[in-house]
Amino acid sequence: MKTNKYIIGLASLALLSGAATSCVSDKLFLEEQPKALITIANAYDNSDQVVNTLLTGYYEFEELFFPNDFGMGLAFNTTTGTDMTDNKYQLGVNSHMSNFAAAWSPTSSLPKSLWDKFYKVISYANLADLKKDEVEWNSEAEKSRIAAEAAFLRGLSYLRLGELFGGVPMVTTYDEAPNFAYERSTRLETYDQAVKDLKAAYDVLPWDISADYGRAGKGAAAMYLSEALLARGVESNSNEDFKNAAIYAKEVTDHHPLMTERFGVRIPGAAGSQNGIPNEFLEGNVMSDLFVAQNIVSPQNTEAVWIMVSAPNYSNYNANGGRRNCTLGFTPAIQDYTWAAEYKHQSNPKAAAGPWKAFSAKYGGEVSPASHGGTGWAQSTPTWYASYTMWDNEHNNNSLGQDLRYIEDVTVITEFLCCDENSDFYEQKLGWDYIDHSTPELSGTFFPIWYKETPFSVWDYDMTQPAGWFGKYVSFYRSRYAARSAEAFFLLAEALLRSGDTAGATAALNKVRERAHANPFSTITIDTILDERGRELLYEEFRWATFLRLKPEEWKKRIYDHGMYSARTNAPASELYPNTRRWAEFTDEIQFDNWPIPYTYIELNKGSDGLYQNPGWK
Repeated sequence: MKTNKYIIGLASLALLSGAATSCVSDKLFLEEQPKALITIANAYDNSDQVVNTLLTGYYEFEELFFPNDFGMGLAFNTTTGTDMTDNKYQLGVNSHMSNFAAAWSPTSSLPKSLWDKFYKVISYANLADLKKDEVEWNSEAEKSRIAAEAAFLRGLSYLRLGELFGGVPMVTTYDEAPNFAYERSTRLETYDQAVKDLKAAYDVLPWDISADYGRAGKGAAAMYLSEALLARGVESNSNEDFKNAAIYAKEVTDHHPLMTERFGVRIPGAAGSQNGIPNEFLEGNVMSDLFVAQNIVSPQNTEAVWIMVSAPNYSNYNANGGRRNCTLGFTPAIQDYTWAAEYKHQSNPKAAAGPWKAFSAKYGGEVSPASHGGTGWAQSTPTWYASYTMWDNEHNNNSLGQDLRYIEDVTVITEFLCCDENSDFYEQKLGWDYIDHSTPELSGTFFPIWYKETPFSVWDYDMTQPAGWFGKYVSFYRSRYAARSAEAFFLLAEALLRSGDTAGATAALNKVRERAHANPFSTITIDTILDERGRELLYEEFRWATFLRLKPEEWKKRIYDHGMYSARTNAPASELYPNTRRWAEFTDEIQFDNWPIPYTYIELNKGSDGLYQNPGWK
């Protein structure tokens, strides 16, 4: 559970870097007696090395938010298998993440990858906390902030571990000695540790972190402290925890007000251009402005609580840290779709075989242009519910067409322009009804794209990157919100609802809807909050963490109703596909309340049987 070897290597690099830039004379340097062996005990000489250790913990967190070269990685695994997204459909394979009989087990890679990730962060936090007392600091305030940030990273890691896995082993000090006798704490004890650490961070960290984007401030500590109190309150049925959760969530919303007006570099009247496209984007709205790369990290953006910075200055361990290398993950493979039978026979025999298989010179003359989301492989596919149903008038309180989060060609593209000049549908926008549904592997991965995740035009792309074998519209830099105050309003709404203040909860949730120009709800339930989280935080929320901290009956029904593979219906199996884009049903009940403890660590824990498996997993 510890990555001591890696930490020693990083500490060694930091030590060597410090020696290379010191003011020691050449003669003295040559006379120095180097350390025979660099260990954790002797590797730290100055405060910068402690800071670098802490920043490595931050970097580990960043990897949760930035996909790898093919658009995959942990970024989309935090929500796949829920009611929001699932993994790419492969013909003949029933391995969707919402098929819990086939895709999940104690040896599955996803639970282990997140277990490893959070214990890595804990290890860096513990090491930084240990070494802070062994070096000199410019001020006590600087030292106190490092201790608070270490507590923040550890507390958030234990919150996530508690939400996903239940009670886990507590490791609160750094120790190089191997341990093969870990004991699980209770889930309540795990949440207690998260609350303790996050409160310690909250007490010290500043509100203003504009000089250190990427690092946590008081707002992030308050937001996750609110979530930890909610989690503990659900676990222990504590009304006091719910009331305190509301207090900290309100602190966040007070200090980080929602952006309600257009701002930044693409507003009406904006001068200049990027990649030959004017900066001025008249059709934009405040929701699109929130996800413009230059606006995310901006003093104007009061909504940003904690940001994962694209290509951050402190990311010394990966030259490409933070770069969004391509659009493969979150964009449909529109270049592969063929016409539905009723549209297959075009009047011009030169027409291409599908709506987006040919592009006239007017539209760049190439398949998969920027305007169509670049090259897409649909590695992560939103459910039909996330794509369409939760936005309709029935579910979104008659807000279709006015909700700023779902405005065609501004914040979402549901239909794509046919750019084949030989087609009968040239320059018409086409969608689901126009493509062949006979091949589930293709039609099953047709879906809208959201601007928050995929650029809509050349303006956003990094055109200095050479075109790869999959095209040139693949690379872009955009920071990610780890936390923004819209989510704090949902935490506030949930805390008030659980403490009995339904009117206050409804008002809190409606603040977010008001900004989105969506009609307010007259009253809300937990389901209303989960729906609104989906609309506001699709591709941002750690949906599995949200689900698993709730009561099982509150989240399981969501997957039964809306999961891509396991969605339940009374219709015959033959009618499930293609109308609702499902291929089969997982008809069993979800047997687990928490993710499985990775079997690897249970097997390694030879000195104790205290690292036992969660119920529901074989």
